[in-house]
Amino acid sequence: MTLEDIKKLANLARIDMEEVEMGEIAKDFDAILAYVGQVQEAAMEGGTRGEVSKVSESYPLYNIMREDVVTNKEEEFTDKIMKLAPNTENGYLKVKQIL
Repeated sequence: MTLEDIKKLANLARIDMEEVEMGEIAKDFDAILAYVGQVQEAAMEGGTRGEVSKVSESYPLYNIMREDVVTNKEEEFTDKIMKLAPNTENGYLKVKQIL
C-alpha cells in the first residue's frame, strides 16, 4: 500500500495521522497482505489452490429421525401430579393469581 492509500483510509476513518505513522502503517499493511497471499496459496488437504471441499463432502450428513412412541400409559403422570398438588379444581391445578 502506498502513502496515498493510507492517507485516503485515514481520511475516510477520520483519523489524524503523522507521516511517520503512515509509513509504519503501510509496512504493516504490506506484511498483512503478504501473509494473506501465503494463506491463499496454501493447498487444502485433498484439494488444489482455490478449491475447498464442502463440509457435506467431509462428513457424512444424514437425518436422525425416529417415530414418536408413547412409553407411558395415558393419564399416568397427570394422575400422579394431581395427587401431589396442594390444590386442584375440576381436574386442573389451582395456583395463585400472579397478574
